[in-house]
This record gives sequence, C-alpha cells and structure tokens, in this order.
Amino acid sequence: MKYFAMIGEREVECVVESVDGEMFVTVDGRRYQTDLRHLARASSYSLLIDGKSFEFTVDEHEDGLELSGGAGTFVVRVEDARTHAARSKTASARGASGPKMVKAVMPGIVREICVAPGDAVTKGQALLILEAMKMQNEIRADRDGVVASVFVSAEQTVDKGDKLVEVE
Repeated sequence: MKYFAMIGEREVECVVESVDGEMFVTVDGRRYQTDLRHLARASSYSLLIDGKSFEFTVDEHEDGLELSGGAGTFVVRVEDARTHAARSKTASARGASGPKMVKAVMPGIVREICVAPGDAVTKGQALLILEAMKMQNEIRADRDGVVASVFVSAEQTVDKGDKLVEVE
C-alpha cells in the first residue's frame, strides 16, 4: 500500500508490503526490510530497519504524529494515496509562487550537494543528500524553479530548522 509522509516540509513516498511474512518499506525508491514492535511502555516502539534497531515514542500532535527518539523529535503527517492525491490537486490549483526555503527537518550531516545557485530544478529532483540516523536521505525540490542560494557545504553538520537551499 502506498503512503505519503510529510516530515516538516519534506514529502516522502512510502510503499508498505508484506512478502512471505516479511515486512518491507520502500522509501523514495529505496527498499528496507522492517519489523515494528510495540514495547511495554506506553506509546514506545522498537523499529528494526535492515537489522538496525531504533527506539522511539509516538504521541498525537495537532499537525500529525510526534516521533521522539535518539535523533530528535519530528512531527510526521501520513496520508494514504487517495487523500494525498486530493490534497495535491487542491494545492496545485492554488499554485505556488515566491521563493521556497528548504530547511533541515532533522539534524544530520550534509553528504553531497547536488545543485548550485542558478541551476534550474524540477519537482522531485535531488537538491542534496543529508545523512541522519545512519540513513542517507535525498532532499528533493518540491516544485520546479531555480536555485537562488545554497546555504551549506558537503560534510557540514546541520541542526533541525537550518537553511539548506532556497528555490525561486
């Protein structure tokens, strides 16, 4: 089943599937073997991703679910494909204008810069690679535009909310 998760301003496409009793999650084209277990403590979970264990808590938040763990606290909103398509259609009808600041949704290390100021980008194109919780995440453009500024460099450590790239 296909889902879309909004982590801050970053949208992530997820496909969840069960194959021969094993659970797999494909995130932005990368497939991971997973196992999720509820722990004895209220709202606490253990998530195994390709053999690596992560513990976190989940609480309701006005904008979605608040996940707290070793890498920090993040608000995540999850939609099924039908809800996402309806919301996207409404948003595109309104249009997007003006500069868009892309910020870090979690602390991490910038591993690669994929664009430079003046580059034309298309929606979904990789802007940079951010490593967080030992996973490399492509930070993608959420619309077509031109890169106005790049605020980080490769191997730079960033905190949640730091400016990464501005797209006009």
